[in-house]
Amino acid sequence: MKYKATILLTLAAIFGLALSHMLSGSTNIDWGELGLWFSSEPSIAGTVFFEVRLPRVLIAIAAGAGLGVSGLMMQTWFHNPLAGPSVLGVTSGAGMAVALVVLTGIGGGWLANAVAASVGSWCALGLVLFVASRFRGLASLLIFGLMLNYLLGALVTVLQAEAEENALQQFVFWGMGTFGQASLVTASAVLVLVLAASSIAFKQHENLDKWTLGAVTARSMGVNESRLQRLLVVLTGLLAGSITAVCGPVAFLGLATPHLVKLLIPYRSHTRLIPMTALIGALLALLADWGVKGWGMADSGWPLNAVLSMLGAPLVIWVLLQRNFSRS
Repeated sequence: MKYKATILLTLAAIFGLALSHMLSGSTNIDWGELGLWFSSEPSIAGTVFFEVRLPRVLIAIAAGAGLGVSGLMMQTWFHNPLAGPSVLGVTSGAGMAVALVVLTGIGGGWLANAVAASVGSWCALGLVLFVASRFRGLASLLIFGLMLNYLLGALVTVLQAEAEENALQQFVFWGMGTFGQASLVTASAVLVLVLAASSIAFKQHENLDKWTLGAVTARSMGVNESRLQRLLVVLTGLLAGSITAVCGPVAFLGLATPHLVKLLIPYRSHTRLIPMTALIGALLALLADWGVKGWGMADSGWPLNAVLSMLGAPLVIWVLLQRNFSRS
C-alpha cells in the first residue's frame, strides 16, 4: 500500500474512533445544545462533551503520538529495537518524581506533576545514556533498564507505605493509567507540546537517518553527536514527562508503536517514520481507550495499562523471538 494511502486510511480511522468516543455514552449529545456550554447556563450535554469526552479524546491522541515518537527516537539513538520509555526506565523515573510530589505532599496539580515528571525522565534517561556508553550489548542495556525499573518501583513502594490515605488513593489510581482525568486546557496543552516536539524531531530526520548507519558513519557524514543527543534527551523527557504526569505510567505505546509502523510501511526514512508513528500511536491509544470503556464487568471498564499490556505484550514477545541475542 502506498504511503499516502496509508496516511489517509489512518487519519480516517482516527477520526472515526474519535467521533465514536465523543458520541458514545450514557448521555446523548444534542449538537444544538453544545453552544450553550459557553453561556452562563451550560447544558448537561455540553458539559459532558467539553469537560469529559473531548479532553479524553485529545489526551489519548497526544499520549499515543507523543509516546510513539519518543519510542522511535530512543530506538534510533540506541540502535535497539526494544528501547522505549517504559523499558529503559524513563517512565519509571517520571513516576518516581510524581510519587515524590504527590505522596509527600510537596505539591499537586498537573503543572507541578509535569515539571517533576520531566525532571525524573531526564535523570533516568541521562543514567541510561551513561550506561549505554559503557555497555554496547543489546541485552546489557535491557537488563539495566529492567533493574532500574525494579529499583525505582521499590522506592515508590516505600513512599506508598509511608503516605497518607488520601494521597495514596490518588497515586494508586494515577498509577493504573487513564485518559479520563485531563481537563480540556490540560489536554490541549499536552497536544500542542506533542505537536511541537514531533515537529522538532521531524526537522532532524536527516541526522536520524544518518545515525541509523552507525555512530562512526554518522559522525563522518557531519552529524553533531552531542547536539543531537541533547536534543533527543530534551524532547524525550518533555514528551514522557508531560504525558506521564497527566495519564500515569502508560505502558507499551512507546515500545510497540514503532514496530507496528515498520510492519505497515517498507520505508525507513524518518521523514515517513515520524509522521506515521505519531498517527499509529494516536490510533492505538484510541483503540485501547475504547477497550477501557467497553470491556470488563465493572462500570468503569478495565485499567488502561491492563488493556495496553494485552495489546502490546504479544508484539514485544514477537520482537524478542525475531532477535538474535547471541550477538549481544
